[in-house]
Amino acid sequence: MANATDAQVQNYADQRVRPRSEEIRNLYNSMKDDKALLDNIYTALTQPTPTWSDMRTDNPPHLLSPADVLAWNAFVTAFISLVEGSEAGDFATVRKACVKSA
Repeated sequence: MANATDAQVQNYADQRVRPRSEEIRNLYNSMKDDKALLDNIYTALTQPTPTWSDMRTDNPPHLLSPADVLAWNAFVTAFISLVEGSEAGDFATVRKACVKSA
């Protein structure tokens, strides 16, 4: 396979690396906010018999259960741990690639 030209590398950086870095940073920031607001929700869903049920009426393909929300919380926690843990150095590079400040 031939090496990419400098123009191809620049295009990849501009069209893929920078936009995706913005998305990853925004996702991380959103997940941190979500996690900060979860305390009372977590408590309600971890009761022996949680009373919440998904009441959406617009026919989503799956109504969420308390277990679904708790599983989502576990995913958010793991994602935050990944970013802040052993991959923190790589996330610093993601942040440096962002054009928009946030």
